Amino acid sequence: MFAVVVTGPPGAGKSVVLMALADALIDDEIAHATIDVDEVAWAWPYPDMDERIDLLRALWEAHRRAGHELLVMGEVIESSEQLDALLSALAADDHLLVRLEAPSALLRQRILQREPPGWSGLEQLLAEAEVLAVSQAELDGVHLVADTARAGPDEIAARIRAERRDLLGG
Repeated sequence: MFAVVVTGPPGAGKSVVLMALADALIDDEIAHATIDVDEVAWAWPYPDMDERIDLLRALWEAHRRAGHELLVMGEVIESSEQLDALLSALAADDHLLVRLEAPSALLRQRILQREPPGWSGLEQLLAEAEVLAVSQAELDGVHLVADTARAGPDEIAARIRAERRDLLGG
């Protein structure tokens, strides 16, 4: 089983890159499942890391039963230990870790544009984006770094595919 893990702080563009990559794989008829962990872990109180991994594991098991062996996923990876726990939960034989980045001002602008005014979690998300933009730059084991201020989702998807043409085509 192979996993493409797309990470980055809030506002970096994980969801749009996931969509672009999934579309490219669909165009080339490459079987895969795409999971945006934020979507499956949408709950209050916010699930902690272990709970998010449990939710991901359950959904991935369903996809594996359906015959998928390639996972494209988005998740905020905060440490090597978290990445290891996630890959273990997925029973991943191999992976490609992609870190998206963008300037802090752009992260803030994107978050403010996409979130509804008055949303109760807005200030927390903005603060989290600033902290993660710094801490993720120190994340070990990253195979590809892409600046979403300089490259669009389709270009980044093509770069991801180029890293592992044997599995991702392109």
